[in-house]
Amino acid sequence: MRNMYEHLNNTVILGVDIGGSHITVAAIETLSGNIIDGTVTRNRIDNKGESSIILNQWADTLRSALFKTNGSELKGIGFAIPGPFNYEEGICMMEGVNKYESLLGVDIKNYIREELKLKEDILLKFENDACCFGLGESLSAEALPFKNIIAITLGTGFGATFIHNTQIKKSGEGVPPSGQLYDSPYLEGIAEDYISSAWLLTKYNELSGDRITEVLQIAEKAIVQHDKNAQYVFSEFGKHLSACLIPWIKSFRAECLVIGGSISKSSNLFLSPLRAALQKEGIRLVIRTSTLMELSAIKGAASLVRQLGKPIAKQENKVWRKTSQDLLPANTIALSNDAAAYNIYPYYNIGDGKIFSGYDSLAAWLSTQQCVMIDGYGGNDWKLIQSKLAEYFNGKHIRVCWYETQMFQKPVDTINEMVDPFMGERDSVWGKRTSLSLEDFYDVDALTTINRDPSFELSILIGTGAALANWETLVYVDLPKNEIQYRMRAGSITNLGNDVLEPPVLMYKRFYFVDWVVLNKHRQQIAGKISVIADGQWKNTINWSYDDSIQNGLLKISTDVIRARPWFEAGAWGGQWMKNHIPDINKNEINYAWSFELIAPENGLVLESDHNLLELSFDWLMESKTKNVLGKDVERFGAAFPIRFDFLDTYDGGNLSIQCHPTLNYIQEEFGEQITQDETYYILDCKDNAKVYLGFQENIDKEDFKKALESSVDENKEIDITKYVQSFDANRHDLFLIPNGTIHSAGKNNMVLEISATPYIFTFKMYDWVRLDLEGNPRPINIEHAFNNLNFSRKGESVKEELISRQILLEKNDDCSIINLPTHADHFYAVHQVKFSTSVIMQTNNQCHILMLVEGESITVKTSNGKAHRFNYAETFIIPAAAISYEIVNNGNKPVIVVKAFVK
Repeated sequence: MRNMYEHLNNTVILGVDIGGSHITVAAIETLSGNIIDGTVTRNRIDNKGESSIILNQWADTLRSALFKTNGSELKGIGFAIPGPFNYEEGICMMEGVNKYESLLGVDIKNYIREELKLKEDILLKFENDACCFGLGESLSAEALPFKNIIAITLGTGFGATFIHNTQIKKSGEGVPPSGQLYDSPYLEGIAEDYISSAWLLTKYNELSGDRITEVLQIAEKAIVQHDKNAQYVFSEFGKHLSACLIPWIKSFRAECLVIGGSISKSSNLFLSPLRAALQKEGIRLVIRTSTLMELSAIKGAASLVRQLGKPIAKQENKVWRKTSQDLLPANTIALSNDAAAYNIYPYYNIGDGKIFSGYDSLAAWLSTQQCVMIDGYGGNDWKLIQSKLAEYFNGKHIRVCWYETQMFQKPVDTINEMVDPFMGERDSVWGKRTSLSLEDFYDVDALTTINRDPSFELSILIGTGAALANWETLVYVDLPKNEIQYRMRAGSITNLGNDVLEPPVLMYKRFYFVDWVVLNKHRQQIAGKISVIADGQWKNTINWSYDDSIQNGLLKISTDVIRARPWFEAGAWGGQWMKNHIPDINKNEINYAWSFELIAPENGLVLESDHNLLELSFDWLMESKTKNVLGKDVERFGAAFPIRFDFLDTYDGGNLSIQCHPTLNYIQEEFGEQITQDETYYILDCKDNAKVYLGFQENIDKEDFKKALESSVDENKEIDITKYVQSFDANRHDLFLIPNGTIHSAGKNNMVLEISATPYIFTFKMYDWVRLDLEGNPRPINIEHAFNNLNFSRKGESVKEELISRQILLEKNDDCSIINLPTHADHFYAVHQVKFSTSVIMQTNNQCHILMLVEGESITVKTSNGKAHRFNYAETFIIPAAAISYEIVNNGNKPVIVVKAFVK
């Protein structure tokens, strides 16, 4: 959170939102466009009161907000106010609208200027409240990529604003008269007769015989009670909205639709007809529900004084996560429709009505409970989650007694002392997997004896570890590992039980060896008690589902086809292949070194229902459906997925470090891992001059080599590494074998598919070509660790014979060849190539298969349950053991090659 005094050297603008019964004011930093923390000021207004009373209340609210800026210079005031109103002159024209009629003819601009004693150079601007809402939304980070935006407000009325390049459009091509839609002719009247809270309430009460007075009550009945009448009226509402909007979406060539107003909180109940109609018309449109609501109108009003720039708005997204990679969209509407391209956001449909969107829908469900524990993974913003839920409870006048698990944590010094034995040396990259449990971080006795106040309607214990209290109802908020790391790098989170921001490398070490071990164990222990699972990766919204829906979805996945969500990272040696071959990744990144195609401990699975997306860590699948995934290998590996696929991209980049990985005994004794990092390099693509460094030269002298490495570090000088290490030409579809203890590196101009045992951080670098990392710092060199593990017998001619795989034909017919690429005796997994022209049927034999299309455009995979899934070039997917059999169909005219890995 920004410090509320950061703005002191800047001028400020007051943004004002005047509604039918309220005024809300906030101070905006002129340079950044951000609302200043602590300055939002609200007052209720009697809109039928005398003009002097109303005007005094407005002026007092403005003064109060301005006072909270601690003396900053005021540049201007922007007002979002409903009509009728003379916005140019600032004169109220409200008559016959049942509000503010005592202000008819009042010069509001002059009154405010005199009452606040404002200088003439301080600007006062007025605009329609719906227009300001749309303008404010168009300036948000999420809306910046779009030129043409339609923003609508759904409540007592139907407001609309047409925005082009962050400017309000009230006329011109594709824009209705005055830029408004409420009075558009529709059926037997105008649009607002059918798109308003009055229509929803009247229609529902006619059908049900009830006397409901609030739309949110109908929404609660639809979500919580599955009331058919409530669901029907929202569906009809969506059809009316669709019929009124689509002609203007088409004529304006809108790219984004933003929905605000009170009814928008129930958008998951009425958007399906609109999306279906858009799809039928072939219209691609991003639909967003506003998360700022009245604050959008305030920001829009402030921008009337000084239009805030796009780059500034984008900075808001970097406060809490540091990365060039976009957030997973909360729904599928914003996703690419190009089925023929590598998909960075793969998802699995778990059926209709299974995933819900928004804090209000979650809070509505919570309000049906009495005592709730909201637990979840470390890295969640619990204060934010609490505040978002509290907005709903406050609006519904539900009294909630909040308890925070942070208050029950042991002292930081005690926790750090407890964690320290597992952290290794401070300057070391590695620690040792902890034996601690989450209970060790808390005063569990105090947690389990919380004295709940029965005078409150709802009690909520929130924060990591909440389930330790053992109350009646449990909600679990998950968070993807990549997002945890982005937040870590931004300095917006700390480690479990710590209140100090450590350097990212130390925070990651503690995450890996302590936090994630403890939190995974805790999640497994409480899994059977969870009622609701939520995804906490977004800042202003949340998607959630009932646990039984998630478990049924995971069951379906575990007998079908699995594709994890990949994520991408730049690196000192990174290349350009992924930027050139994967359409939707950020092309502005300096390079891409890695793609986490399938590194189970850090990948997620994305589930979808009703266009809403919910990401879970891959661990959920492994912990609950282990036997289905691994089949007969479960006894060997338990719930740990054993094989990983990832990309190493050095295309037009640099060489990887000269490195090796620990032996089995070493990784077990030093780091607490169960299996070691036995790797292979499959060359997916390469240039003619590409090399792979592998094994020692025949005449290697151990001591001479060590001295050369140490001298390189001490004197920061390059060495001729080929004097000690062999290099081999790399060609497409070659497989290089790298069992533990083998010296190796991928040279530049390779696109390597790394097929390996799952451990992934235990790389002992010996020589790194005397270069710095992307932050300008030396990369760690680990000569001692390396020399404790190097196998010096892997040298000379034996390297060609033992470490470069020679293809063996296993099966062949007119259409298909299955080729074994033999791995080393130390590798527990096998690698096959499957080459075919039309299709091939394969049996799992009660084992898990990991596959990738390594040549050809696309394939379709059909499992025994009748489902079909398309995969494109370079996409990784898993066939779980329980799928039993599957057919792979070539979608193109040329033969394809699929690589397959499985446990020997």
